[in-house]
Amino acid sequence: MLRIFLSAGNILLSLVLGALLMALVAVYSPETLSLMLAWARSFKDLITGTGLNAKYNIWLELLLDERQLVFMGFTIFARIVIGILMLPFSRLHHRAPAPAQRHFYG
Repeated sequence: MLRIFLSAGNILLSLVLGALLMALVAVYSPETLSLMLAWARSFKDLITGTGLNAKYNIWLELLLDERQLVFMGFTIFARIVIGILMLPFSRLHHRAPAPAQRHFYG
Protein backbone atom coordinates (compact mmCIF):
# COMPACT_ATOMS: atom_id res chain seq x y z
CA MET A 1 0.00 0.00 0.00
CA LEU A 2 2.89 2.30 0.77
CA ARG A 3 4.29 1.80 -2.73
CA ILE A 4 1.01 2.98 -4.24
CA PHE A 5 1.06 6.16 -2.16
CA LEU A 6 4.72 6.80 -2.97
CA SER A 7 4.10 6.29 -6.69
CA ALA A 8 1.05 8.55 -6.70
CA GLY A 9 2.95 11.13 -4.68
CA ASN A 10 5.82 10.98 -7.16
CA ILE A 11 3.48 11.61 -10.08
CA LEU A 12 1.67 14.42 -8.28
CA LEU A 13 4.95 16.02 -7.20
CA SER A 14 6.34 15.85 -10.74
CA LEU A 15 3.20 17.49 -12.16
CA VAL A 16 3.35 20.31 -9.62
CA LEU A 17 7.11 20.72 -10.04
CA GLY A 18 6.73 20.70 -13.84
CA ALA A 19 4.11 23.45 -13.67
CA LEU A 20 6.31 25.44 -11.30
CA LEU A 21 9.32 25.08 -13.59
CA MET A 22 7.26 26.15 -16.58
CA ALA A 23 5.99 29.20 -14.67
CA LEU A 24 9.54 30.09 -13.62
CA VAL A 25 10.75 29.91 -17.21
CA ALA A 26 7.77 32.03 -18.31
CA VAL A 27 8.55 34.70 -15.71
CA TYR A 28 12.33 34.82 -15.92
CA SER A 29 12.92 33.89 -19.56
CA PRO A 30 9.80 34.41 -21.69
CA GLU A 31 11.77 34.24 -24.93
CA THR A 32 12.94 30.71 -24.01
CA LEU A 33 9.37 29.61 -23.37
CA SER A 34 8.30 31.22 -26.64
CA LEU A 35 11.02 29.26 -28.42
CA MET A 36 9.88 26.05 -26.74
CA LEU A 37 6.30 26.71 -27.84
CA ALA A 38 7.52 27.27 -31.41
CA TRP A 39 9.39 23.95 -31.29
CA ALA A 40 6.25 22.25 -29.96
CA ARG A 41 4.20 23.84 -32.75
CA SER A 42 6.61 22.52 -35.38
CA PHE A 43 6.58 19.09 -33.69
CA LYS A 44 2.77 19.08 -33.78
CA ASP A 45 2.87 20.01 -37.47
CA LEU A 46 5.31 17.17 -38.07
CA ILE A 47 3.06 14.66 -36.32
CA THR A 48 -0.22 15.81 -37.87
CA GLY A 49 1.29 16.22 -41.33
CA THR A 50 2.20 12.56 -41.75
CA GLY A 51 -0.70 11.79 -44.05
CA LEU A 52 -2.65 9.77 -41.52
CA ASN A 53 -6.24 8.93 -42.23
CA ALA A 54 -8.46 11.93 -41.43
CA LYS A 55 -10.48 10.04 -38.82
CA TYR A 56 -7.26 9.57 -36.77
CA ASN A 57 -5.52 12.80 -37.66
CA ILE A 58 -8.39 14.96 -36.41
CA TRP A 59 -7.94 13.49 -32.92
CA LEU A 60 -4.25 14.33 -32.98
CA GLU A 61 -5.03 17.89 -34.02
CA LEU A 62 -7.66 18.23 -31.28
CA LEU A 63 -5.73 16.60 -28.45
CA LEU A 64 -2.18 17.79 -29.13
CA ASP A 65 -1.59 21.35 -28.09
CA GLU A 66 1.69 23.26 -27.95
CA ARG A 67 1.23 24.11 -24.28
CA GLN A 68 0.52 20.49 -23.42
CA LEU A 69 3.65 19.32 -25.22
CA VAL A 70 5.83 21.89 -23.42
CA PHE A 71 4.23 21.04 -20.06
CA MET A 72 4.83 17.36 -20.78
CA GLY A 73 8.51 18.13 -21.37
CA PHE A 74 8.80 20.01 -18.08
CA THR A 75 7.01 17.19 -16.27
CA ILE A 76 9.35 14.58 -17.74
CA PHE A 77 12.31 16.73 -16.71
CA ALA A 78 10.87 16.99 -13.18
CA ARG A 79 10.40 13.20 -13.01
CA ILE A 80 14.02 12.67 -14.03
CA VAL A 81 15.24 15.12 -11.37
CA ILE A 82 13.06 13.53 -8.69
CA GLY A 83 14.28 10.08 -9.70
CA ILE A 84 17.92 11.15 -9.47
CA LEU A 85 17.34 12.79 -6.08
CA MET A 86 15.50 9.75 -4.71
CA LEU A 87 18.01 7.19 -5.99
CA PRO A 88 20.28 7.26 -2.90
CA PHE A 89 17.28 6.82 -0.57
CA SER A 90 16.00 3.94 -2.66
CA ARG A 91 19.42 2.28 -2.57
CA LEU A 92 19.52 2.61 1.22
CA HIS A 93 16.01 1.20 1.58
CA HIS A 94 16.64 -1.80 -0.68
CA ARG A 95 20.14 -2.50 0.55
CA ALA A 96 20.77 -6.16 1.21
CA PRO A 97 21.44 -7.09 4.80
CA ALA A 98 25.05 -7.58 5.76
CA PRO A 99 26.21 -11.18 5.34
CA ALA A 100 26.57 -13.14 8.52
CA GLN A 101 30.05 -13.33 9.98
CA ARG A 102 31.53 -16.77 9.65
CA HIS A 103 34.25 -17.94 11.92
CA PHE A 104 36.57 -20.52 10.54
CA TYR A 105 38.59 -22.48 13.00
CA GLY A 106 41.44 -24.33 11.73
